Amino acid sequence: MVKKDLKSGMVVRTNNNIYYMVLRDTGMEITDYSDKDVLLRIDQKGNIGHDGWLSLSAFNDNLEHEYNEWSIAEVFSVRYADDIGRIVRYKSMWKK
Repeated sequence: MVKKDLKSGMVVRTNNNIYYMVLRDTGMEITDYSDKDVLLRIDQKGNIGHDGWLSLSAFNDNLEHEYNEWSIAEVFSVRYADDIGRIVRYKSMWKK
């Protein structure tokens, strides 16, 4: 798995066991507060985006971040579009 394989709606787990939803091509400008491709944090209750975000441009092609605890360790996906966001429906598709 490399960065270009990540698609909107996928979920990733970082080395520090924090989960994020992938959003590609958001149409936003690249600034300190937004980016075109982002990871939205998922809190322990399954709420998406209320607890922080990471810029996907901060990761290299091997899904590694400058700070190792934020490097991507696992990627999850769902089979059907209507399952996007239903965290319990996600299945692991790649693990480092």
